[in-house]
Amino acid sequence: MITIFNSGLSASLQNRRHIFGLCLFLILLLFNFSCSSTKPQLANVNVVNPSTESPAPQFFCNCSTDNLDQDLEPVENFWLSGVYSANENNDSVLFVLLDHLEAMGASPAGVLPPTAADVEIEIQAETGARYHFPLVMNAKVSHFISYYSTVQNRFMHRSLARSHRYLPMMRKVLREHDVPEELAYMVLIESGFTTHAYSRARACGPWQFISSTGRRYGLKINSWVDERRDPVKSTNAAAAYLGDLYEMFGSWYLAAAAYNAGEGKIQRAMRRHKTDDFWQMANYSYLKRETREYIPRILAAIMIAREPEKYGFVDIEYEAPFTYDIVKVADATDLDALAWASGSRAADIRKLNPELNCWCTPPRVKSYAVRVPAGTGARCRSALAKLPPEKRVTFRKHRIRQGDSLSTIARRYHTGIQQIKDLNGLRNSRIRAGRDLLIPVRVGGRGAVVFDRHIYSSESFAKLRYKSKKHSVRRPVRRRNYRVRRGDSLWKIARRYNLRVADIQRWNGMGHSTAIKPGQVIKLSRTSRVAKKRTRVSKKRTRTASRKKRVVTLRKGDNLWRISRRYQVSVADLERWNKLHSKTVLQPGQRLVLY
Repeated sequence: MITIFNSGLSASLQNRRHIFGLCLFLILLLFNFSCSSTKPQLANVNVVNPSTESPAPQFFCNCSTDNLDQDLEPVENFWLSGVYSANENNDSVLFVLLDHLEAMGASPAGVLPPTAADVEIEIQAETGARYHFPLVMNAKVSHFISYYSTVQNRFMHRSLARSHRYLPMMRKVLREHDVPEELAYMVLIESGFTTHAYSRARACGPWQFISSTGRRYGLKINSWVDERRDPVKSTNAAAAYLGDLYEMFGSWYLAAAAYNAGEGKIQRAMRRHKTDDFWQMANYSYLKRETREYIPRILAAIMIAREPEKYGFVDIEYEAPFTYDIVKVADATDLDALAWASGSRAADIRKLNPELNCWCTPPRVKSYAVRVPAGTGARCRSALAKLPPEKRVTFRKHRIRQGDSLSTIARRYHTGIQQIKDLNGLRNSRIRAGRDLLIPVRVGGRGAVVFDRHIYSSESFAKLRYKSKKHSVRRPVRRRNYRVRRGDSLWKIARRYNLRVADIQRWNGMGHSTAIKPGQVIKLSRTSRVAKKRTRVSKKRTRTASRKKRVVTLRKGDNLWRISRRYQVSVADLERWNKLHSKTVLQPGQRLVLY
């Protein structure tokens, strides 16, 4: 009976009628227990008609005490008197209340069914954590907000300007995969919303996938394409990966930390420290510093991106959204042909398709979806359909074998020797077995093709002619040095800056070797070693002369973060200048050296 009372109490709070009936039942129940007889005796029970002046019904109980008044107040609930008259043989007044509640729509047990609002609240309580990235503010998050606002101000300013190009698309993809939209700002600290970002761990693209993880989630990585740089495909892969990590750990903080360090590392940290709380794990040194700071950096980036003006980021020129049309092409299609057909520039096509390693789409593909500027898709498809086969150029990649020569390769692909040399940046006809050559060939017919970016500029499809070497115009090289990235080769660099492979080899003292590695710095122009050495000395002297030593005495409440913010230096520099450890405790009166 008490259980029914409790459940009835929790459900009857929805309206006043239920509360009034429940209170009346409590009064009757207490009165019933106070009587010596278990069955109340009713007398003069009449249903009162409000329109008449009949006396109110009264009921009496034979109690063991003499102090109990025999005449009770009239009952104002006419439904009770009527039910009593119909159920005079019942053993308890409990049946009266149960019948009344059932008549009002309650369940037989006396519990009212939950309302739609109750169901919605329960669903949100169960699934709210699945779609929400919790935002907290603590000392570490506050430190990185200040760090991005001062030391990394320029990087954050440029990243916020690029973010509006991809954020709408990324938010939509994350929503479709039931991943919190706030995790789109992981790209801000991973790559600054750039598609060609590379890390020391050979991670690539806006989401910084390594090759093994990228292939596991369906990204193609070969000599023609690297879909880790594709903003749409890499975002789908990242959303799927984050969803799997959440299913594994049950926490978005641990899922994001595992995205940075790997799921195995986080699992070992959980077993070692016997906790599944990220902030507790971050107090130990088992996780690398990059992983311990990963979640605070994400939280700081989210808060800055939501209110950039609050943190001093004003006058941001946001880039236009990432919009495009899809055109499907077959075989290797030159980006210059796509630019001509869509009425745009080849640089625009390359920017919309950052996954392409070459200036053409992959060969021997029945249908490859390539992006063109928004609103030009129909024009591009129509122009490509009208382009004669003998006017189109496609490409093949040839692995040089023992005994091959440029003449035999040119005869095999029905093209010209000079075109192969121009395309691959070869100064002479010397080739080496094991290397790859890119061969330009006609889509239809035979004969040498014209490898020229203006090949499609004429609307009248004139007959192809050889491009005279003496009329070739090379743009001046503005960069003196170039840092090699993963996937680069000498002929790619030479084509990018309109140079010859032989010149790059001579300027860098490489002989006939074409071997380069990521991170290597190569010269792109002829410079004198003596002049370069003098420049280094002058820069060193200028830098030494401009550095001024300053000694700061710590006051009560000072720490490295406050000192770095006050004097516009980084915490890492303060630690290096003063030979401090990250866990060193500073004392008031201690002196620090600043430059």
